[in-house]
Amino acid sequence: MITKSILRYYVLCVYNLKKLKRSYDFYISMNTVSILMLTFSICFELSDGFFARTIRDGNGMTKTHLDITAAGTIKSIDKYIKSNKGFGSIDDFFSGDTNRKDTMMKKVFALRKAVADTQENKKDIAYIHCHADQIDLAHNFVKSCKQKLIARKNDLDEFITQLGECLYTIQSFYSNTNWVEMYGGKVYEEFGISTLMDVAALEEDTCLDNADYNSECKNNIIVNGKLTSGYHHRRGNTKPAKAIGSSTGKCSHGGPDDDSRKLVARCGINKDSLTPEWSPHSHLHDQAYSAAVQATENFLVANGTGVLKTIGSKLFEAIFHVERRKDMTLAMAIDYTSSMADDIDAVKQYVIKMLTNTVGSSNEPADYVLSLFHDPVTWNVAFRYTDGYAMINKVQTLETEIGNNRDCPEFAAAGILAAIALMRDDSPLLVFTDADSKDADRRQEVIDAANAKNISVSSLITSQCTRRKRSALGRSERSVSSLSFFQQIAKATGGNVHETDKENIGNVLETIIGEIFPSSEIIIDSFDWSVTETNDKNITVDGTIAVLKISVTGSSAQTDVDLYYANGTLETYTSGKSTRIYTSSGETIISIQHPPGSVVKLKRNVINEWKVNITAQSSIKIDSELLEKSDTGEMVSLKGSPISDNNYTVELSVYNLGPSGTCHKIKLTGIAGNVISSHETSQLRRDVDTLCAADFKMPKVKFQVKLYGKDDSGISFTRKLSEFHKPTSVELTVKASTDDVVLGKERLIGYEVLNRGTVTETYQVSISDDHSFVKGTTTVQYTLRAGDGDNGTFAVKPTTPSVILYVLLAVSLQQLLCYI
Repeated sequence: MITKSILRYYVLCVYNLKKLKRSYDFYISMNTVSILMLTFSICFELSDGFFARTIRDGNGMTKTHLDITAAGTIKSIDKYIKSNKGFGSIDDFFSGDTNRKDTMMKKVFALRKAVADTQENKKDIAYIHCHADQIDLAHNFVKSCKQKLIARKNDLDEFITQLGECLYTIQSFYSNTNWVEMYGGKVYEEFGISTLMDVAALEEDTCLDNADYNSECKNNIIVNGKLTSGYHHRRGNTKPAKAIGSSTGKCSHGGPDDDSRKLVARCGINKDSLTPEWSPHSHLHDQAYSAAVQATENFLVANGTGVLKTIGSKLFEAIFHVERRKDMTLAMAIDYTSSMADDIDAVKQYVIKMLTNTVGSSNEPADYVLSLFHDPVTWNVAFRYTDGYAMINKVQTLETEIGNNRDCPEFAAAGILAAIALMRDDSPLLVFTDADSKDADRRQEVIDAANAKNISVSSLITSQCTRRKRSALGRSERSVSSLSFFQQIAKATGGNVHETDKENIGNVLETIIGEIFPSSEIIIDSFDWSVTETNDKNITVDGTIAVLKISVTGSSAQTDVDLYYANGTLETYTSGKSTRIYTSSGETIISIQHPPGSVVKLKRNVINEWKVNITAQSSIKIDSELLEKSDTGEMVSLKGSPISDNNYTVELSVYNLGPSGTCHKIKLTGIAGNVISSHETSQLRRDVDTLCAADFKMPKVKFQVKLYGKDDSGISFTRKLSEFHKPTSVELTVKASTDDVVLGKERLIGYEVLNRGTVTETYQVSISDDHSFVKGTTTVQYTLRAGDGDNGTFAVKPTTPSVILYVLLAVSLQQLLCYI
């Protein structure tokens, strides 16, 4: 029996932070960090190309797999839009909807990372790189790709990983074989699709020997009309030996990281770069690049043979987020009876946060509807606003009211119908309540009205009133479906029902409408404002910011904080394009639409400990990676927690920086916003983004990355990345074969654990999975001196076909500390 399962490995790193405190008590201080240590796929079934990321030759005109993938994928999406959406280009399709275009670009960036990661993840599989005349195997691998992709259609992350592997091999074909030498920059249409042309035999010499193996060696290929590729001694293959003095032999890949270039036939044939020392056929780099870009496009959308035909338009659009924004209403129906007193403040807090995230942005709803329902039904009322701030102000004034009837059920159906009557078609409606519907007999009327406008109705129900009402009843009787009315409405309209509490309302809101009205916020800055600091803080506001949002937690009134512009003018919030709100949770929120590009001043009028978070809607977006140097000298994506005091590179892909935009510094900041270290950046302008990078030594504390630069107008900007990086002193490396295995066959997963700290520690390595496929030992303990390591294996035995198996490997350090 054969299965097509996918095995994914994750690592959880847990390490101890020793907290010194003189006491008679015992203290355990733990810090848990979730990290992706190693991710790859294994299909359970019977049975190097261009530079990956960094331009290792120092030539800014050299194209990498990142460039090829971005260019080919964007061409594919553009072609799809022209053929299927009735628009002339990507820009036309996303006109006025920059956030959705940015989301599309994030999908492109995710794919190009997957392509680049393949070079390291599959470094020892020669055919993946089209090396060592294993072109037949590469051809058959690409032919199998579409079925591999279909098997992953229900997990888009795994789909992207597999698609990246397929595209990597396709692109490498043009750098590593002699196709371009024979046919120039045209695409080999049959590669990975139909019958492959002849490939040089194992015993057949393919290249002339060239003593100057560290430079360009044109015209050294001696076979014609058949394919050949170079050997690369760091890519899982060994070049056949030839006697010294032989004039011909097998071709090498070439370049300083390929030792086979020193063996007959010396030199190489790769077209990875524009620099002869790195690429003996550098004169053909541009043609190889052009062919690889076109081949990438063809694999995705070529008529009759592209992935598009295999997976269909719906999945293609989901993978690359080919979706335009519609003019929609954001509508809410809120129960404001007295039983909601415990929850109404939480509802207001998260609704206001959601609204301030989108108002004034390209994701802003066309209008807003607020329907308030109660008992008696005559107290129901509904409002429609075209101004987001008017909606915010109305929500801010919401208070619960005691009605004439004290029973739990409320007139929810009437409230929902009132909202639907004011809404645009194809819009979402959110219902907030804690009770059953008193007019549930109008259920079908609600369903018909919602479906007539294609409105999805989702409900957030705290069930407080229901629990109080039924507290005297048995559990089985109380669980008889207080949500039945709302569940039926949701099921019939494509919505959802979430029974929640006030602490989780924000998460539920994001789940329901985060994709419909994404905030697309970027972080300008975040910091703790202590009582000992100055009462003025400068905020850098660049010319790309559409909406500036400042959140101050710890204030007691909205007047605690003021905002001044560079010319000394005080913001008075009377323009209709700005607002200042104080929430019941002790937070003051300032929102300004299209602030002037300058340095504004935040002034504290009351001295308290504050936390400040400054976000914005802006066209400048950043995608980031931490890189480390691999055994082959390539800079690769960090697979695990960073190790304290090790050297790393942070690479930022800055999108929409503009032709004159620049990067100046990258700083590492602590959890309080303090600067840990500052680093000069290198900058490279690419076809779709600008690369800003810096080398640094890993600190010992948790940190964020903050970029400083100037936008296209020469105005300074800052961007802080949301991700926190958490260094550790223990290294866990997962090692597992990616060969196919038979269903029911045991697979060993190897690992190494290394103490990178300065003292002896005891570690516990454990494994778990989501399908109970782990067999035998699940936990092993090691005591390691500083610098020492050990290794072991765990076993998994897949028994279910067509599943994705998530396996978690964890290393933990627990110390019980007693200070007397």
